Amino acid sequence: MRFREAIILAGVCALFASCGEERRAAEQDDLIESGTLKGADVWLRATDRTEPALWLAQREAGGAVGMRELAVERIRAALLSAQPHFLESDRMLANRTAQVGQMLAADGHAEDFAQLINSLAEVAAIAGQKQTYGEVCQHYYNLRHSGVEREEALRMLAARYRTQKQFR
Repeated sequence: MRFREAIILAGVCALFASCGEERRAAEQDDLIESGTLKGADVWLRATDRTEPALWLAQREAGGAVGMRELAVERIRAALLSAQPHFLESDRMLANRTAQVGQMLAADGHAEDFAQLINSLAEVAAIAGQKQTYGEVCQHYYNLRHSGVEREEALRMLAARYRTQKQFR
């Protein structure tokens, strides 16, 4: 394994180990602070009161984004559409999306975060049961990192997850 891949793998393992389970906020109103992206805000923590969609939009933009900007609305809608297909909370979906987005960008494959969430939710929906978002992200990243183009990677994942439905 190359050094760069070992560093990325270590980071992924550390993030997976640091993430606990938490309940989703019952209402959007439960998330009241908009916050700003600071050095300490590398990951959205369970104790943060920043809305996951806003936090992720700020990560994608590399700075401040308003609560009502189109980027936040798109991510908010993507997170909402992903909820029925993944086990994790919106906070964890945001963290994983930021993580895989950063890894893809490092490989020269930067992707729109809302589109990434929507695409992976479509893959998970094919399985007919809730999936672990981190696992789907890792499968997707591995394909893209190995040189598979976006649409082909999504097609391959869809075929893989379709088998879950066939064998239930």
